[in-house]
Amino acid sequence: MKNTKMKILFLDIDGVLTSTPEYIPNTSPVLTKASIKILKKAQENGFITVFITARSVRELRLKNGFEDTIKKNKLLEKSLIYGSLGLDQAVYTNEFKLKNGKVVFKNNNAIISKKPAIKRETFSNIDQFLLYKMLLGKEIKQQLKYAGFIIKKANHNEIINDARIGFELEKNNAVERKLLAKKAQEICNHQREIFIKTKKFGSPLDLVAVDIVTGISINPVMLGKHFGVLRALNELKISQKDKIIGYAFGDSRSDSKMKIRNDIEFVLVKNNKHFLIEIEKIIKK
Repeated sequence: MKNTKMKILFLDIDGVLTSTPEYIPNTSPVLTKASIKILKKAQENGFITVFITARSVRELRLKNGFEDTIKKNKLLEKSLIYGSLGLDQAVYTNEFKLKNGKVVFKNNNAIISKKPAIKRETFSNIDQFLLYKMLLGKEIKQQLKYAGFIIKKANHNEIINDARIGFELEKNNAVERKLLAKKAQEICNHQREIFIKTKKFGSPLDLVAVDIVTGISINPVMLGKHFGVLRALNELKISQKDKIIGYAFGDSRSDSKMKIRNDIEFVLVKNNKHFLIEIEKIIKK
């Protein structure tokens, strides 16, 4: 698939392709009809679509969810999908179709079908972050509550998956989120200093708390959607010397990490309607 002028769209999902940025655990993002239509148009105009989200691949693969929608609308062939901020890649492998443990034949030929598989990349210290989650998740929440923030209940709207720790406010607004992110960052920095002094938990990670509109997300500094971009470029066999026409869309400043090359332009959008306007301009170029 090597092409010095390959056209690629790197796309956040929630808040860009959906009608709302709200994250509800154990659900799959629902694309707007307008998003599906414009994605088809983009692919017809030569773009490859790369979807990168902090959600887990499991959520993307729920029945009648995101992945089923992409397949149903015949967008999968020219797409790549990455979950957990690029840690997990949803790839398809060619396998024999089986029924009752036996290979299915049609017209004397064995039927080969594409089945999803998860390909996980291993990064330094990621296991350390999982340890941080177990040790610090409740601690951070308790300290935030002690500081006066009213956090939503964990089993409902608190953001926790294998790529981030996060919290939502009962009364969500930009001013309070900014204060929440600032306090959470102070807590993370303090706990890191404790780990450094005690050396009890190995080499501590640098954590960053960011505003993601629906709440705040706490990630290792090393993680970000740029991992999804790097994996996509590797999957497409694009080297640093190759030139591409690339655009990355996100609804958070933290999504700007996707701009890891000079030939990738980052576009910060406010919502799905804003995305549709901006992507239309690009397709018409």
